[in-house]
Amino acid sequence: MADNKSILYAGSISAGKGKPSASVTGNGDGIYTLEIDSECRLKKIACVPSENSGIITEWNGKYVYAANEVKDFTGLNGSGGGVSAYKIEEDGTLSFLNDSISYGARTSYVSVSESGKYLLASNHGSHSTVTCHYVQDESGKWVLQRGFDDSSVAVFALRQDGSVGELTDLKIFRGSGYWCHGGGQSTSHLHCVKIRNDLVVACNRGCDCLEVMRLDEETGKLTVLERFETAPGLAPRHAVFHPEKNYLYVVNENYPCVSVFEINEETGLLSFVQTVEVMEEDYYKERPLPSFTKRHADSEEKNTSGFGDRGAVMCSDIHILSNGKHLYVSNRCFAETGSLSVLDVNEDGTLVLKQVYPLEGNDPRGFNLNQEGTFLFVSLLDQNLIEIFELDEKGMIKKKKGELQISSPGSIIA
Repeated sequence: MADNKSILYAGSISAGKGKPSASVTGNGDGIYTLEIDSECRLKKIACVPSENSGIITEWNGKYVYAANEVKDFTGLNGSGGGVSAYKIEEDGTLSFLNDSISYGARTSYVSVSESGKYLLASNHGSHSTVTCHYVQDESGKWVLQRGFDDSSVAVFALRQDGSVGELTDLKIFRGSGYWCHGGGQSTSHLHCVKIRNDLVVACNRGCDCLEVMRLDEETGKLTVLERFETAPGLAPRHAVFHPEKNYLYVVNENYPCVSVFEINEETGLLSFVQTVEVMEEDYYKERPLPSFTKRHADSEEKNTSGFGDRGAVMCSDIHILSNGKHLYVSNRCFAETGSLSVLDVNEDGTLVLKQVYPLEGNDPRGFNLNQEGTFLFVSLLDQNLIEIFELDEKGMIKKKKGELQISSPGSIIA
């Protein structure tokens, strides 16, 4: 870490402050600007209000964008979620630029194209019933018909001043996953959207698939390339591209593992490489990874995912070092304590688990690493805490260096 002070940003989860309309609740105040010195002393220097902005991203050190995971953005009933834009001032604090509805409910992720011309937002919709009405079947019997929010990817043009401009495209994705009779997969549920060059990948945890698209930089339109079906039941949550090679790493939510995919350089299409466990071997003796041969569970089938077994581990976030040598995963466990997993990245893109490091809380959400790969910052939502860990020369977590008490932290920009 440099001798001078550095700036970090942390989103926070505020649903629950009179508005429990998201999948997770908290008492956050907005987006925090944090300052860290060479002794790893972390302090809060500012906070801008931002409604339930657990996921944030930045572009080129100039702007920060937030996904507002709500169903009634700006207080308008049924408007869905939102996206918000902020300028990074010279002192590192944020100033509000503007916001927009996200054209979908419960906005779950935001990414910026490398050119800075477009903002992409995933709307994960709802896996619980939001509307219902009764219809008559062929026999004349009245039956319940459930309704769900759409799950989608929205594309916004970004203005020269960094503010959010007009919607340029909206792609809606439907379907359901293995645990379609409950447990978070009864409908499509896009949890993350990532972009590298013009290739866009959205993790659809609700449908056990990856939505693969291309973005036209001239028009802001998306072209769907494929719906890549992952192993049934895994529920792909977040993804990260290898910084140098054509590999995509996807952390799965229902069962603790990471899946590796190779990207065809010409077509952008994916091919499966590997799924690797992220917990110690003993964990899987009682809770092995599933090997389902069909796409949907039977209605009477016991749910063995993290939603059916609250003592199970559920992964949350994933990051890779800027040199591409080490991969990191955060793991939630509501019955015990959460953890961080460290994996080595081989030359062929495959992964090898090297370390599982226990944490002081059970709900680690977002985390990030500094550019040099010497420190890791993790948000513990249940503890209202950000912890700082030092990494050794092999990328392993060495020791805790500091912490900061802060309300309901989410993702971190380091």
